[in-house]
Amino acid sequence: MTIRFTCPGCESVLKIKDEKAGTDAKCPKCKRPFVVPQPDEDDGIEIESPPSDPAPAAAVVAPVDLPIDLPVDLPLDLTPEVAQTENFDPADVLSSGRPAARPGAPLAPAPQAVTPDRRPSIAELMKDFESTKKKDKSRKSSETPKAAPSAPETTSSAADVLARTYQQKRDAAAAPPTLSKTDARAAEQRAVAIDFIKNRLLPGLAIFFVLAYGWSWYINREIYDGPPLFEVSGVVTKSGQPLAGVRVEFGPEAAGSEEQVLQASAITDDQGRFRLSAFAGQYGAPAGNYVVGLSDASGIPLKVAEEDLRKTVSADGSNEFEFKL
Repeated sequence: MTIRFTCPGCESVLKIKDEKAGTDAKCPKCKRPFVVPQPDEDDGIEIESPPSDPAPAAAVVAPVDLPIDLPVDLPLDLTPEVAQTENFDPADVLSSGRPAARPGAPLAPAPQAVTPDRRPSIAELMKDFESTKKKDKSRKSSETPKAAPSAPETTSSAADVLARTYQQKRDAAAAPPTLSKTDARAAEQRAVAIDFIKNRLLPGLAIFFVLAYGWSWYINREIYDGPPLFEVSGVVTKSGQPLAGVRVEFGPEAAGSEEQVLQASAITDDQGRFRLSAFAGQYGAPAGNYVVGLSDASGIPLKVAEEDLRKTVSADGSNEFEFKL
């Protein structure tokens, strides 16, 4: 015989052999100790006799003979809550591996199959692409087509294209050719050399030549160290009109005199006036008596009045003379 005992702690139904009655035991689920009751006690204990007509071997499960006095931990699903029926066999529930449904409880819905995420195939992608393409084509066909451009607009567009093409060709022809690295380096060196010649070498040479000319003039200049010179000027006329281009010469009357060793001369200008010069860059003549001679541009002597053939240059008087031809 088998004793069916309900644990007062977790209300699990335990199946115990009747020979264990009166012994100490422990609930395998909640670990609560208890004393196995006697079969004759009416304390929620049910005694189950073996059936006279046993069930088929496939449906009958032998009761599990567990040592009640050992602290064995059974999983929760070994002692589920089941419906209280006359034909209930705890061994069937314990061997099934899942809890039985409570009486009156709604049935749990069947688990739905979880479909794992998958990528669309190439065929599906191509199908979606073709459908999208057809939709775009139908939408474009439904739109109102644009009117064709008129003849003047077409002609103007063609003229613009030709003008733009011609301008591009001109720009390409005017653009400098692309140079290699060697040619570019040579061009850069030439540019540097030209810049050096223009901005440094030529100004340096110009300054050098100016300084050389000044130095040469200073070394070779003539220094006048003769007697003092006095300003002598006058005019030459012919028939009362000024005569230009006449050479006037004052030669010393006493040749070889130490005081009169210079000969002064001048050429008349457009007004017929002259200004004697006895030394290069020095105007005037030394004081003394002079013999006057006049000649034209070709060197032919001109006839002078007798009283004008001799003139005296004084140191303290006015040396202004007039010669009439």
